[in-house]
Amino acid sequence: MGKQTKSTKKFLRTQLDSTIKRRRDHQKKRKVIERSAAAKRQKQLRNTGKKVRKDADAPEDLAEFDDDEDVAEKMEAGGKLKGMSVDDFLGGGFNSAAGDGDEDDEDDEDAEEESDEEGDDLDDVEDMSDDEGGVGIHAQDLEKLKEKDPEFYAYLQENDKELLQFGQENDDDDDDEDDEEEEQQSSKAKPSSSKATQAETGPQRVTLKMLAGWQKSMLTHRSLKALRRLLIAFRCAVKPEEEDKRPEGASFIIEEARVFNKLVLTALKYTPVVLQHHVPITEDKRGNVKIPSNNKKWNLIKKPIQSYFSNLFQLTETLTEPRMLEIVVRESTRMVPYALCIPKTTRKFIKVALNLWSSQVSEDGVRMSAFLTLRRLGMSGGTALLENVLRGVYSSYIQSSRSVSIHTQPMLNLMKNTAVELYLVDSDVAYTQAFGFIRQLAIHLRNCVKTKTKGAFKAVLNWQFVSAIDFWSLLLARACDQESERQAGFESALKPLIYPLVQVATGVVGLVPNSRYFPYRLHLLKAMMRIVTRTGTYIPLAPSILSVFESPEFQRKLKGSTAAPIDFSVTLRAPTQLVRTRPYSNQLLSEYSFVLLEFLASQSRSIAFPELVLPLQIQLKRLSKSTTNAKFQTEAKQLLDKSHQTALWVTKQRDAIDFTPKDLDKVKDWEMDAKENPLEAMLRLAKKVRAKQEALIKAQAQVVGDDDDEEEEEDEEDDDEMEVEGEDDE
Repeated sequence: MGKQTKSTKKFLRTQLDSTIKRRRDHQKKRKVIERSAAAKRQKQLRNTGKKVRKDADAPEDLAEFDDDEDVAEKMEAGGKLKGMSVDDFLGGGFNSAAGDGDEDDEDDEDAEEESDEEGDDLDDVEDMSDDEGGVGIHAQDLEKLKEKDPEFYAYLQENDKELLQFGQENDDDDDDEDDEEEEQQSSKAKPSSSKATQAETGPQRVTLKMLAGWQKSMLTHRSLKALRRLLIAFRCAVKPEEEDKRPEGASFIIEEARVFNKLVLTALKYTPVVLQHHVPITEDKRGNVKIPSNNKKWNLIKKPIQSYFSNLFQLTETLTEPRMLEIVVRESTRMVPYALCIPKTTRKFIKVALNLWSSQVSEDGVRMSAFLTLRRLGMSGGTALLENVLRGVYSSYIQSSRSVSIHTQPMLNLMKNTAVELYLVDSDVAYTQAFGFIRQLAIHLRNCVKTKTKGAFKAVLNWQFVSAIDFWSLLLARACDQESERQAGFESALKPLIYPLVQVATGVVGLVPNSRYFPYRLHLLKAMMRIVTRTGTYIPLAPSILSVFESPEFQRKLKGSTAAPIDFSVTLRAPTQLVRTRPYSNQLLSEYSFVLLEFLASQSRSIAFPELVLPLQIQLKRLSKSTTNAKFQTEAKQLLDKSHQTALWVTKQRDAIDFTPKDLDKVKDWEMDAKENPLEAMLRLAKKVRAKQEALIKAQAQVVGDDDDEEEEEDEEDDDEMEVEGEDDE
């Protein structure tokens, strides 16, 4: 026997129950009519004594229920159903016929998947009931909507007050309007053949009145028919180039910009409301989405969801207005639970969100909306999906930080801070990801130390490596903050990663001692200082800072220069013409003396500060005596004076304590409760002065990029500087 056609399966799935019910009602009415006719014939026989034919008094009303031929026509194309009468079909014959088609179900599913990818068929939505209710049900739905989605309710108050005032008018206005539109269309064109009718109908023009009617149907009745029309119009608006491929009656035309904007907003705001009514998605205690596989409507709703996201992804690629793109991305977050039920759509959704989040042309509003979408995807999709999101976020950030300038720095800072927020969602998942990426950094450093080739050095001495160290230092500083851990009562799961990260950073600091790479070293020292300040972890940074003051920039005679100061925040390697010049030396002195002050201030509350600062004071005095740089001597004298005052202050304070060093809890409480010391006061004033100086430097900065298109002689010189220290640095 032949294979069942799609129309037959659709009839079995959607119209079979209603046909059976209609036939049973028809049989009951027929029996009543037959009984009345038989009684009438018997009465006539008793009265006249004449035999009356059975067919003579058959009522004409039976013609209204005689629909056997219509039903049989629908069933003729269905394999074994062909040739079967309606009575046999309703008597159970359809079960055997449908059972023979089970062998071909897999082929049908494959065909359905292909059709989903090609066209996102929305015809099946028309066959679903809309669960229409009265004014009371509508009022209850509005109250629930106000509680669950106050933002959407506020949008309706601002833009669609008529929908909220529904109930004062007749409930059947939508149906009447639809009937009027159909009557107008049918009255305008009534050709002799159906083909001519389709040819004259053509695509419909979307108007604001049409959109208002769809909105009212979806809000009052959660109409799936209105949703289908809306999604078809949305598809026509986003993909107008596919208009010729669509069948007649399934195409719309959008001619005005305001209609396009209204259509997009309607599709974004009303689609989640209708879907949540028919296929509600719940979340467990962990926030993971539960797939509504038991819902009978899910298989039919799945196609509109795929169509919605397909059009949404296309829209994000074509929109050029930042404000509209921001709204589209923000509203798409409400559809995240439905996207998570379709793995392929989820993967595409993450990819689109990452592109918007990391694109250099995206505005901050679009970037933040994409971040919120990624956060919702990661939190609602389980551990596996969160790992994919974190991995994609980190990779996108590192790729975007290939080059840093005054123009891209704000974007990268925003990306860095938002990425850290994502990693803080789940510490256990973040630990797995962070461990693997920090290990990659260590492998790059090991290869550089072992091979000492130009390629190995380039893998370390670049913005991406610095950005990675800076990112992980910020994450660990946020996750392992002293105050946060004291309030939580336990240590962060990420704290064991501080040691390997510091080992990698300190290994890179001393990799190239040449003075051109002092800005590179400065970035790494600042990253480690962030960990010292926030987590209270002691990192011996003083030797790395003091080694800069031992370089020829401070111990040799300097040249004069009229070059503008460079901005260290966007510089990794100083230009050759600035080496051993007075402006460059002064900038290094300002930057590194501030870092040294920060390090001393971070340790000034330690109960062992007098003993800790003693070796540093000795070395700083020795450097101050050996140099002829007056500014360095001034800075060194101030640091020595404040550190000496702080050491005396700590000694005086700890003389009055009544506990021993083994009481660690009391020691920590004493350090946290200490008042502001001289070094902390000096740091507070230095930050104010530094803020003014940075603003002035940025206004006059000479942005120096780490270009690869430099002269060959300079590259050869750099290779020598990477491998061994020059004669001037010995």
